[in-house]
Formats: sequence, C-alpha cells, structure tokens
Amino acid sequence: MIRSDEATAIEGTCTLAHQIICSEMDTVYNNSPCLNPRIQSATSLTALHEYSKSPQTDVASIDVVTRTDKRSGRSLKVIRSPPIKTVAQQLGLPVHQIDTFKEWSPPPYINLVVAVSFGLLIPFRILRLARYGGLNVHPSMLPDLPGAAPIQWTIIHGRQTTGVTVQTLHPYKFDQGVILDQTPPPGFPIPDPDHITTNDLITLLAPVGADMLVSAIRNKLYIPPYKSVPARANSTEIATAPKITPEMRIINFAKHSDTEILRRNRATGPLLTFANRNGLTGGAILLKLSPDMWCAMESEIPEDMRHVTDAIAVGVPYAILPKNGIPIQSDQPLMVNVHASKGGISRIAIPHATVANMKRKTAAAAAARAGFFDKPMRMGEYDLYVPSHNLAMPEKSSDQQGKPPHDSA
Repeated sequence: MIRSDEATAIEGTCTLAHQIICSEMDTVYNNSPCLNPRIQSATSLTALHEYSKSPQTDVASIDVVTRTDKRSGRSLKVIRSPPIKTVAQQLGLPVHQIDTFKEWSPPPYINLVVAVSFGLLIPFRILRLARYGGLNVHPSMLPDLPGAAPIQWTIIHGRQTTGVTVQTLHPYKFDQGVILDQTPPPGFPIPDPDHITTNDLITLLAPVGADMLVSAIRNKLYIPPYKSVPARANSTEIATAPKITPEMRIINFAKHSDTEILRRNRATGPLLTFANRNGLTGGAILLKLSPDMWCAMESEIPEDMRHVTDAIAVGVPYAILPKNGIPIQSDQPLMVNVHASKGGISRIAIPHATVANMKRKTAAAAAARAGFFDKPMRMGEYDLYVPSHNLAMPEKSSDQQGKPPHDSA
C-alpha cells in the first residue's frame, strides 16, 4: 500500500510525496498560465483533492505553490491573486507563492511532482528531491503537439480529434518523458471542430486530464520501472505547439486565407490588424477585432452590388450602409475579401472593432470614426465605403499608433 502524509501543489504542477508500505506520499501541483487556470488547473486540483479524501487514497495532503499576487489596473491599486490560490484556499489547502524556482525548495516530504500544463521547466534540482520524480498531464496525443500551447495549436491545425497524455517529467526537456497513459487512438472527436474555441476545448479536456491524473496515481504508474504506452498519435499529423506570442494575433488579410483567419481567431483571438487612414497622417493604427467574426455568405451582399464588391482587392475592408446612412452611427460590419482556402475569394465579416484607444464600436462605425473612409459610392439603395488601404501588418515605423499587447494569447 502507498500512503501519503503530505502533498504540495505549485500552480500548474502537482507534486505527490509517496513512500512504500508505511511511508508517506506528497504532492505538488502547478497551474499553467497557458491553459486558463480557472478551468484546467482547478479541475485537476479539485479531482486530486477529492481522491485524497477517498478511503483508498494514498495522498494524505496537498499543498499548492503558485505565483505571487500582482498589482494591476490604473495606479496599480488592484491586487490580483492567481485563480488557483482561491481554489486551494476554498479546499483548505496550504498555499506557497513564488515567482521563481530559484532559492525555493519543496517541503522535505514531497515524493512526486505532477505538472498539469505548467509553463516552466521544473528544474532537475526539484525533481531530484522528489522520490518518484514527476508526472505531467499534457492535453494532446503526444508526440503530436508538444509544447506550451497544444490546445491552441489543435485548433490552428484543424485537428478533428484530440486527447490527453500522462508522461513522466523529463529533467531537461519539455514533453520528452515516458508516456504512461494516453487517450486510446485516434483520440476522441472534437465536437463542431470548425467552430470550437480554446475555452471550449479546455472545458472539454480539463475533466479528461483530471481523471487520467487520478487514475495514474491510483494505479501507481509513477513507480519505476515505468510501463511505457506506445505513442499513438497519427504519424502523418506531428507538429509542435510553441507558445502563442502577441505577434501571432496580428493578421494580414491580404495574405492569410479565410480558414487560417477564423481558426487563429478561435484559438488566439481577439485578432489584431493595422490600417492607414485615408488622407491623414500619423501612420498605421491598430485595430482590435471582435472574436465573433464569420465567413460571410454571398447572400449577405446586396445582389446589385456583388460585381463591385467582388472586385475589391483582397485585404481591403469595406462597409455597405443604407443610402444616406451616417457612417459613425452605423450598425453594419466591415467586410474584407480574403483568399478562400479551397480556391477563389471569400469574405470575412467583422461585426465589432476597437480602433487605437477609442471605444469598441460596430466595425463600420469604428472605421468611420478613425477616418478610414472617403466619400461613398452610391449604388441604388446603398452606399459603399471603401478605404484605399488594406488590413495588414505594417512595416516597422516609429509613427505606428497602437501596439500589439504584450500578453499571452
């Protein structure tokens, strides 16, 4: 029998201390900033805590280690705590807050580290102090999509199936451990894969990962010699899942296809782009696009205007308003012709946008307020507004207004 007296958790990581027969078993749990800690980490921590209270458990207690509280907002008056801290306190678990592993060591009773989508490599020094090293819960079918953002890249690559892997923690490399358990191949179908978002997929995978983690601990898969599960990922679908950077949210509508734009929007949105203002100086300005954009049907364009809108250059936005409508009060979306992934041209509809530091508006009104439009082209009962510049990433310039935010997508 394996018995645990203490368990410690780092936001994104779970460390269990185990000893055989009359010994102890402890756990550390870490929460990942990459996978929405409110869902992914909380689900695994809660499941682990419930297991620790069951009659057959080998977990005596759990501590949580997470990052320190941070100040935010204007004048930095608001103090924000890591979400996992609140969950841990609600469960009555001890919390340790650190910003780095440097000069920090886990309690002496820790015997196993379990990382649930943790964004940092857990140092060999920490793993060496744990009797059984570490486990990792990774939300993909390894070896496919190793890296910091497997859920986002599942969507970007258009995967139709997905799954979860439990592996050992490698002391020097990410996602190179021994695979101990994995969703049966080819994984389970992703519901509505053409519309699923990152949060949807996190919500789907969080309980799967939590159950697999508890199962691995219950079945003592962490004890050497390890029984490796053969890699089950489709060898034709092997890609990496690097960290999502702010630059990856910037879209060039003249370059990216409709499928690429919509997938990236669902995975990393809201997307960003830049545009120049007609006849105005000041350089390109930043647009933050609403996440509810869609691929517009031909029927959404008035029939007697289609021959004109179809001829608008790829990447150049346009707005269709009722005749004599006031652009800055418009409730209409911006339309952008883009390359269709299956060939030809399609159009993306952008219902809302935020331009530079202005308030969020319907996209046509936001563009008008920012000075994108000249006089309209009158076509029957409609006015067509078309700027002379496309939506794209500008060349680096000191007069660029607005910059992509330096946060993780």
